[in-house]
Amino acid sequence: MASYLEKTKEAMNKFDMVTIIQVPRAENTNADALAHLATGLEERLLKTVLIEILEVPSIDKPEQVGSIVVHPCWMDPIISFLRDGTLPVDKFEAHRLRFRSARYFLDKGKLYKKGFHHQASYA
Repeated sequence: MASYLEKTKEAMNKFDMVTIIQVPRAENTNADALAHLATGLEERLLKTVLIEILEVPSIDKPEQVGSIVVHPCWMDPIISFLRDGTLPVDKFEAHRLRFRSARYFLDKGKLYKKGFHHQASYA
């Protein structure tokens, strides 16, 4: 069980944000049934819970990674211009990109749209 916990912690570190929610037993009957099965408290569960016996622990399986296809995004030229100053060859498109980019800024590699902050002053 400790190796599964370690793998879970490693996976969690790869995300920017992780939320863990405890599901009450009443709302998670499958997990509750498996918990009872594991502790041997209810033999009647053997008739209703599907059991898969693993020949080798699943933790030893090689890591499988799914590939993600990244398509071009409308933000790519703006980010490239703000980060590197890269402009399109076409003069009209370059002018248009400069104009559009003026409304955005980069912070730690993330693109943000500029906003106006108004502070009301009361006399």
